[in-house]
Amino acid sequence: MRLRIIFGRFLIRMGRFIQSLALMVMRPNDLVEFSRQTYAGEKMVEGFGRQDLAYPILHLDEQTLLDKLPLKKGRLLLLGVGGGREAIPLVKKGFEVTGVDFVSAMVEKARENAARHGVQMEGLVQEISKIDVPAGAYDVAWLSAAMYSCIPTRKRRMEMLKKINKALIPGGYFICQFRWATKDGPAHLWELVRKVVAFLTLGNLWYEKGDTLPNNIEFIHAFSKEDEVRSEFAEGGFEVLHLHIAEEILLGGAVLKKSLS
Repeated sequence: MRLRIIFGRFLIRMGRFIQSLALMVMRPNDLVEFSRQTYAGEKMVEGFGRQDLAYPILHLDEQTLLDKLPLKKGRLLLLGVGGGREAIPLVKKGFEVTGVDFVSAMVEKARENAARHGVQMEGLVQEISKIDVPAGAYDVAWLSAAMYSCIPTRKRRMEMLKKINKALIPGGYFICQFRWATKDGPAHLWELVRKVVAFLTLGNLWYEKGDTLPNNIEFIHAFSKEDEVRSEFAEGGFEVLHLHIAEEILLGGAVLKKSLS
């Protein structure tokens, strides 16, 4: 286990004020690994496996985005497959699904759950921001449950978007969800304290306003400005066909199209 992750977990045990600094001692790669370790835990894998087997349905917000998608079938790259909750209904709707997760046990659970529901899906064990698949192999990419926000730093999100863009056919589509913040972030003084801690520990020097470790489970970057989201999508090579912010559930979603230019 990386020393910075050990230090971060130590701070988490030190009380609410101190534990919030755990975010600042871990670098981007550490934050991704911190999240992976959480979801690789036996209880987490079994919990997702049971829940996704029993209730393999798309949430209302996901179905709404799917309804905006011009395609009704095709090759679909599902990033963050978990136990297969989204994969199973998507296969039943006519998509050929390849599910990706950075936890190998999750990929296996998704395959098992799909088989129990009488459908098949392919599975890949990869970290979604470093996705490596053949160019032009998919008609649609799918990243729901606010997982776009699980990627630390704008730079890393841009790299992921460009990899997803490359994986899609010309004019391919990308369904994406992200976390939304309705409240202002930490006070200016507290932001300064965080940055000082990052500097002194040579830790998260890439910290962005909106970065959090909610419930000390995983990294999340919450967006608060629509222009910020749109600019990232555009820089990643996508045209926004539909974008919706549901402030009541702190969630945003978009249907994007691979730019032809």
